[in-house]
Amino acid sequence: MIFKSFTVFLLSLIFGLAGVSAQAILAPPFGLQWGDSMDKVLGWAEREKLDIVINIKGNEPELRVIRVTSSTGQLPRHKAVALETMYHRGRLFEVTLHYGEKGVKPEKLRVDFDKLKKDLVFKYGRFSPNNKRAEKSDGFVSESVSYHVEPVKGLMLMMLFTEMEDTLRKQKSARFSLLYRNQNILP
Repeated sequence: MIFKSFTVFLLSLIFGLAGVSAQAILAPPFGLQWGDSMDKVLGWAEREKLDIVINIKGNEPELRVIRVTSSTGQLPRHKAVALETMYHRGRLFEVTLHYGEKGVKPEKLRVDFDKLKKDLVFKYGRFSPNNKRAEKSDGFVSESVSYHVEPVKGLMLMMLFTEMEDTLRKQKSARFSLLYRNQNILP
């Protein structure tokens, strides 16, 4: 009887921990922490000799957006081509990674997007479809699809894939973004 109780306890513990790992706390990438100041990203970008653009909106002075890119393509030791961080009153609440170098075929980027999504599903749980759009105008066709997951209330991860086609020149391009957001930092 004791062995049976112990087995039930052990199995429930194992399955319980598996659920916890699937619902891991959503931490931002690049070693950032929610609530960090802008100094961390600015210091890293300066040490790596990356390009920095700081945007302060006149109608929302409490918001700051920092965009970091590399003149050579991908960010150091990463596949992303740009990193955007958003701050409310100096505290980090959103991080977006943008993928898609010039010259990369949309089909390859779609494979990369699907692989990353699969990896993130294992870590954070199943993504829900968010939006799907197709637009045509003046010889251009744009298609986008997005998904999101909220592993913990207020912490959201969103993926967006966009493909553009110039029907006149028969050219295609694509990019995708991975957005981490902590709504709990905002008032």
